[in-house]
Amino acid sequence: MLTVQDLIDIELLKLQAVAGLAGTGRLITWAHTVDLPDPWRWVSPGDLVMTTGLGLPAGEEEQVTWLEHLIQSNPSALVIAPRPDAPALSAKMLETADRLMFPLLHASFELEFVKLSHHVIESVLQAQRERFNASERLFQTYAEALRKEPEMAERLRILGDALGLDLAIEDAVSGATIVQTHATHSDPQPVERIPIAGRARANLLMTRKLQRNADDSILLRSLVGLLGVELERLMIHRDQQREEGSALLRSLLDSETEFALARPLLERRGLAGRLVSLAILPDSNGPWSPDEVHHAPALHNAGPLLLNDNGRLLALCRDDSALIEALRNSLGSRAAIGVSGPIAAASGFRESVRQARLALTQARELDAPVLRYGEVETGLIMAPKSLAEARALVGRYLGPLIEHDRTQSAALVTTLMTFLDNDGNWKATALDLGIHRQTLVYRLKLVEQLTGIKPTTTQGIARFWIAIQAGRNTELLS
Repeated sequence: MLTVQDLIDIELLKLQAVAGLAGTGRLITWAHTVDLPDPWRWVSPGDLVMTTGLGLPAGEEEQVTWLEHLIQSNPSALVIAPRPDAPALSAKMLETADRLMFPLLHASFELEFVKLSHHVIESVLQAQRERFNASERLFQTYAEALRKEPEMAERLRILGDALGLDLAIEDAVSGATIVQTHATHSDPQPVERIPIAGRARANLLMTRKLQRNADDSILLRSLVGLLGVELERLMIHRDQQREEGSALLRSLLDSETEFALARPLLERRGLAGRLVSLAILPDSNGPWSPDEVHHAPALHNAGPLLLNDNGRLLALCRDDSALIEALRNSLGSRAAIGVSGPIAAASGFRESVRQARLALTQARELDAPVLRYGEVETGLIMAPKSLAEARALVGRYLGPLIEHDRTQSAALVTTLMTFLDNDGNWKATALDLGIHRQTLVYRLKLVEQLTGIKPTTTQGIARFWIAIQAGRNTELLS
């Protein structure tokens, strides 16, 4: 595209710069002929304004005012090919043009504005053709990258190589890098940061390998648009995964799906190894809302299953302290998380949710950001002062047994109560329950597996007995 200086350099036009030489680097986007006394009403930014001087006022102050009004419409330059009866340009008008760095060009009256316009229009059309061709090459490169590379980082590298750029995408909230190419340079290069429109809340980072081209803005807009579409596609995929994960979590919570049978589905989502349940109270002013937290960059790989639970979140995730902390930070500094013990086949998923909820309650009471189930003992309270304390004791020590009895139609709580009422006498307990001694041994081992507390030790007997008494005194246990 032509600049004002390029136009001056065309010898055939014989244009002469008479003022505003500091502004001759301006781009000319179109040419417009006007001889009206108020040309600023008819021109657009970047226009080359051409006049015979018919509408130019004669007075010195009036010419200055006229020029200042014209400059406010932001044209590229003014070409004057004066008629014989046109007023002369005043010295004050030329001084104003110099001060405002606005090019004033003088041409012969015999110059046909059509020829001048032809140069400008041909330059604009050529620039548009080049932009179109460059955009077409960009889209072709992007289409080939989509076919060849499954990973976005590699597609970004291919696009960067085609444009002479090193590219990266960062999270606009945390500043964390989401995607980057692997090119490095020994010399530090200035980084340009361009916001990407849409839900992504991301920025495109660019480091130029080549010198900037004055006409590459449309190409960069096309690139930003392509990346916006790419990020939106990834967000739609994560939205679908969130919905599927919520449905699976609800199914596990309602005992419609066995946890053991869900293991292969979880592993395909990256949830392998030791898993825990989380009960989360989000921060209302966090970087990500509970409905959008699955888009937080820290959760893109092997993110947890999430389920809205009456203003809170339930989650199933890997037992990874860094991942749990990243989830909390994404929900806000005032968010609180209760973490269950490892999900075991014997106790089941529902028990892990109960543990997580209890841990969250304790975390809020202690003003702790993250608390694991069992980290803080409920306390050996001989006489609970409130129903809440009694429930906490029963839930902490007998909750897994109660849940197991409910789902498996077993009698672990009754067995434990009878064992303690008989002062740990195996023979008397088996006789009272009407079961074989070996069956009693099996049940008490299962009590230990579910609670982590051995009921035949002094410490275990003390905890279980206090919890049973708290339950009986408050009629939580029959």
